[in-house]
Amino acid sequence: MKNIRIIETGIDVSKILAQLKQYPEDWGIQKKMENTEIMDPLKHIVSAGVLQLVVGAVSQPGQDVRDSEVCVATPAFYRHTEIVRWSLSKFNTFARCAFLSLPVGEIVGKHIDIGTYYLRKDRYHLAIQGKYKYMVGDEELDVEPGTFFWFNNKEMHGAKNTGDEVRITFVIDAPHHPSNP
Repeated sequence: MKNIRIIETGIDVSKILAQLKQYPEDWGIQKKMENTEIMDPLKHIVSAGVLQLVVGAVSQPGQDVRDSEVCVATPAFYRHTEIVRWSLSKFNTFARCAFLSLPVGEIVGKHIDIGTYYLRKDRYHLAIQGKYKYMVGDEELDVEPGTFFWFNNKEMHGAKNTGDEVRITFVIDAPHHPSNP
């Protein structure tokens, strides 16, 4: 596959999951996202949760965060030490990162991450809980907890929770570098 690359499977994510359960208040407000993308031709409302550890910010009024390199750690960054430790074991440096949840049977419609921020970043997932199908271009990957993979977020991509529990994945951006996994 050219748009999805499995880096590692069987990673023990139990300590990461334990910290997520220890700090449930860190999850952001449930957001309703209207989805009319390619995956589902009918209008579909998705309820997805976000727990941001490093967020994008702007350096000047009117700037679009997708065109900014500014990244700011949230208070949750300092509580979720297990995922930070894991991230630092894989990358020399990383940028924005967050946990994303997706209820059983729900989808994230196919989309492309746009903006200059994404042009110089590689995007990765570490599956924490639940099973899901990840689609990039015309490629698909069935993902289980403990799977770490890279994908081309400059192509159309999306996900479907195919398991019987809420999917939680950790999404992390790292500046392009030859040492990236």
